[in-house]
Amino acid sequence: MLLILDRYLLSEVLKSFAKILIILVLIIGSQIFIRYLDKVATGVVAHDVLSIMIGLEMSKELGNFIPPAFFFAILSTMGRMYKDSEMTALFASGVSQMRVFISFAWLIIPLMLLSAWLMMSVTPWAKQYLQEYKEEQKDTADIVNLSAGKFNESNKGDLVFYMEELNETRTEMSNIFVQHRKNGKLGLVKADKGYQYVDEKSGDTFIVMLNGFRFEGNPGEYAYTVTRFEKYAVRIDKARNQQILMTSSIKPTMDLLRDNSRWDQVEFQKRLAAPLSILVFAILSIPLSKSSPRKGMAGRIILAILIYFIYFNLQAVSGGWMYKGVTPLWLGRWWVHLVMLVIAAYLIMRNTLAYAAFVQSLKAKLLRRPA
Repeated sequence: MLLILDRYLLSEVLKSFAKILIILVLIIGSQIFIRYLDKVATGVVAHDVLSIMIGLEMSKELGNFIPPAFFFAILSTMGRMYKDSEMTALFASGVSQMRVFISFAWLIIPLMLLSAWLMMSVTPWAKQYLQEYKEEQKDTADIVNLSAGKFNESNKGDLVFYMEELNETRTEMSNIFVQHRKNGKLGLVKADKGYQYVDEKSGDTFIVMLNGFRFEGNPGEYAYTVTRFEKYAVRIDKARNQQILMTSSIKPTMDLLRDNSRWDQVEFQKRLAAPLSILVFAILSIPLSKSSPRKGMAGRIILAILIYFIYFNLQAVSGGWMYKGVTPLWLGRWWVHLVMLVIAAYLIMRNTLAYAAFVQSLKAKLLRRPA
């Protein structure tokens, strides 16, 4: 049963956590949105799958949002409580730092489970579907997302397409120019009107042009063939039966455990790092949030940001060492979490009266030592 203290601390942390999480989602989401808008404008991604790909990009990152949001939520909440002397009143009433941490445990465990589910299940699923969509877009986006008034080149480089106008439904074109290379010969097509057509049986995409001329030959040669046509279609070649490379990053978690290769172990520990970091950050936030009401939290926040980046940079370094065989598999990335826990233990001990008394006695002994 939650006591009044537990409910108060959890409600304050949850409010800050929700705000920080929304800010992170908006920042990362806007960056992803802008990046994909640029890809749509250049014809790399089709406009009709834009929302799907952005959703998949956000899904694979959700598990990584929770640890920093929770870390800075505790820091901001307890920093405010220190500034308002609420923590001083709690400590004077007999509430210890351990009791505060126990209150946060009601939130730490559910967030660790949520982050583990996102990293172990949702992230590899989103990465796999995102890779499939990207492979599909390599051959279809540049045709589906044709733009009027600009030269559109296929990803294979064998087709350059230009149209002056495109109607609102993106089905009819006018004043069309096509450069198409086939069987070692260069073909130029000029037509008044045209449209896109997809064959239902084969799934092939065609650009069908009406009332135009076709010129075929090689530059520098006199042998050119000129043909007048009423209807002419150019088929857009598409890669078929593309197999998605089953890399460790998109493998289901159970497959990583069964295969047990070095790279699979690197990926598994990477997925497990996010939920473990929630526990590490919760322990770190207790001593880092302590500050005097007069000093404020600016210095502590800078230190927390520094520790946050050191922590995740060490995780990246440990993954590289693990894959290259510098560190054994049994050590893996675990040592990074242990190092941060040791730092947290030191910071907690440093804030205790026993540590202050030990430092004072050590200084006194050094001062009394004869020269």
